[in-house]
Amino acid sequence: MITLYSNPRCANSHKTRLVLAEKELPVTTIELDDPDNLPPEFLKLNPYGKLPTIIDRDDVFFEPTIINEYLDERYPHPPLKPGTPANRAKMRLAVQHIENEIYPLYFNWEKVKKKSEPMKKIRVYLNTLNNHLENCTWFVADQYTLADITLAPALYRLRTNAHSLDMKQWPHLNAYMDRLFERPAFDQSLSDYEDMLRQRF
Repeated sequence: MITLYSNPRCANSHKTRLVLAEKELPVTTIELDDPDNLPPEFLKLNPYGKLPTIIDRDDVFFEPTIINEYLDERYPHPPLKPGTPANRAKMRLAVQHIENEIYPLYFNWEKVKKKSEPMKKIRVYLNTLNNHLENCTWFVADQYTLADITLAPALYRLRTNAHSLDMKQWPHLNAYMDRLFERPAFDQSLSDYEDMLRQRF
């Protein structure tokens, strides 16, 4: 049995919940929704206080990218990485770019009071993403992978929180998001808070 320490509002925790749901793995989830007031027993496991954190047998892992690759290798069905070395490298590059580009833009948009400047940068990113998805079913190699799982929580939050965004202006991106959010595992991955956000669609 895997134990997951998860923040129910956090996109990083959502990524790992999504992998666990896709793999249909048995998991005990412990929700920690106040990162500034983490329980001592958790900090004994992970002195860095980072969420998500998983315990699998006697092993403790944190950082969602590391956790998700571990879970895919430890529990290989269904596979969430492409079959060829070249496409696996492309997937890892995609994950790195997504982590370094859209997440900082989104987190900055969340924090600042004046939303217009970060929103301009988000629009540029989404336009590039729309162009990329014109001829793709999924982000890499027409296979649902960890790249899609990394991107999905950010897009979900943008669709539900950024009311000034009209996603219909990006038809390929909009269709891609429909494919992401209609997967049964996506529904299963949602915390109560995230499920509530869906009412804003």
